[in-house]
Amino acid sequence: MDRIVMITGSTRGIGFATATEFLKAGDQLAVFCRHSNHVEEAKRLLAALGDQKGILDQVGDVRKGADVKRMVAQCLKRFGRIDILINNAGTGALNPIEKTSEKEWDDVLDTNLKGPFLFMRQVIPIMKKQGKGVIINVSSGLGVVGMANLSAYCASKFGVIGLTQVAADETANSGIKVYAVLPGAVNTQLIRGSGFDLDPSQLMTPEHVAEKIFKLAEGEEKSGRSVEVYS
Repeated sequence: MDRIVMITGSTRGIGFATATEFLKAGDQLAVFCRHSNHVEEAKRLLAALGDQKGILDQVGDVRKGADVKRMVAQCLKRFGRIDILINNAGTGALNPIEKTSEKEWDDVLDTNLKGPFLFMRQVIPIMKKQGKGVIINVSSGLGVVGMANLSAYCASKFGVIGLTQVAADETANSGIKVYAVLPGAVNTQLIRGSGFDLDPSQLMTPEHVAEKIFKLAEGEEKSGRSVEVYS
């Protein structure tokens, strides 16, 4: 399809599966996370599936405005446009409210909510100039129903849905579509390390969620929509 796709947190889990889906379709990718070794390994695996020249690998922190600005600028320099932005990078902290530290709270909110804000702030003007674009923000089923011991995670994912709706309203009639994806429990490292007693065989695969994201990126749904993914 030869679209230019930016995916945050794209070196493992849902992000990597989504990158694979787009690459197999012939799209070009900007993939990155904050850990250089993860980026190198992801690029090696992705390059085996498609043209290595169509993969821009970057190291950067979605929590830092300067890093976001730099990565967007590098993507534009390399590819000339940005057709699809997928804000997938995420983290969590498993503690009751009274035992959640300020550092844990800030890290989760900065990654899960501030990150999408920083990227949309940079990318929306580009897409407005292009007259088209698709933005997909990965929220969660816990973005509509809170769960004990996940205060920071739930607050951030509730916020992602609100931010998505605001962005959709602000970009109405611009050719830009903005969506939120709300997966249920997925077999990712984040879930496996959460401390919950979950049977991996009962969890969705990252590839299943990636297929839903890929379909949504066609931009045929009404902007602002939240799409639940459970099966």
